[in-house]
Amino acid sequence: MAPLWAFLTGQKRGIQVKKWVLKRRMKGLPKKGDMELKFETLPELQEGQYLAKAVYFSVDPTLRLIIDTLALGSVLPCAQIAKIRASKNKNYPVGAYVHGYFGWRTYTIDDGCSRENPTYLLPTYLNAEFGEDDPDYTNANFNRIRASYGLGILGMPGIAAYFGMMEILHPQEDEVVVVSTAAGAVGSMATQIAKNILGCKVIAITGKNSKGDFLLDYYAIDDYINYTTHDVEAKLNILAPEGVDCYFDNAGGEISNAVIANMNNFGRIAQCGATSAYCGDRPAKISQWQIIQKQLTVEGFHCTRWHDRWFEAMDSMHRWWRGHTLMGAETSSKGFLNFREAFRYVFTNSSLGKVIISRK
Repeated sequence: MAPLWAFLTGQKRGIQVKKWVLKRRMKGLPKKGDMELKFETLPELQEGQYLAKAVYFSVDPTLRLIIDTLALGSVLPCAQIAKIRASKNKNYPVGAYVHGYFGWRTYTIDDGCSRENPTYLLPTYLNAEFGEDDPDYTNANFNRIRASYGLGILGMPGIAAYFGMMEILHPQEDEVVVVSTAAGAVGSMATQIAKNILGCKVIAITGKNSKGDFLLDYYAIDDYINYTTHDVEAKLNILAPEGVDCYFDNAGGEISNAVIANMNNFGRIAQCGATSAYCGDRPAKISQWQIIQKQLTVEGFHCTRWHDRWFEAMDSMHRWWRGHTLMGAETSSKGFLNFREAFRYVFTNSSLGKVIISRK
């Protein structure tokens, strides 16, 4: 007999779930045979549970690090925006959108009680599904914000940028702030907060002139450095002869050494990411003597530290977005089966802003 919730969702039999699992250990960039598509049939929905159908998937470079800790056969982890299709939990009503770390799977049964991977309902203003060809995709309709923004500007990247700036760096007006991987999901938010909210001088570090030009034209940063064509240390000395006060670091490695060499005494560093080491590359040695000599403050962080304040950050980011002070940038593709290609894409220096996949 088919599960009760299968009838509630129009299914005559248990829902078949597609999921991407780890097939073999990765070496370097992800390859075709490293992961495989598997199927499972969901059981009957129990009291206190709800059924969520994936709508948008987050594609993150940090997955490359997490994969090395997974057992073979494990579902590849990621954050999702999902829509609740059936529910026996009054806190998760049918039709609502939920943010959860459900992984690369098309359907999930959850109870909302996990402490390690907490879920939460999206604010009601994140209530739309539409593509870039829809007129409401633009910022003109503030009552229909694409739910995928819950993975970007109004999700973990925006939250990380918010707390990294507001709680760790505390940049003051007219201080010099440098952001590495500045056209990425977190970096693109950090540059805007520093420049447009806090009034700092902002220098971005990125890997393509087209990305730097975008940041100049749309985010009003002061200047950028293309680390693939310039000596970062020398160029930064020219662009910021007064020295660097704050560094929002998403890159690590030699780029960080170059920035540290230009930092002022008592400068502050928020260590948010280390993209230079995500694919097993040999990490650069950090100049600890300069950190000591300049009496720098270096603080690593993860936005989960402020989990009880996430909605504070989301509300602030939403307010700034509505006021046209912040913009959200996405690189999106369609189709659950395109995961492998999208995952490789985040390491090609081609994406802008948050990389997502819509299920269809």
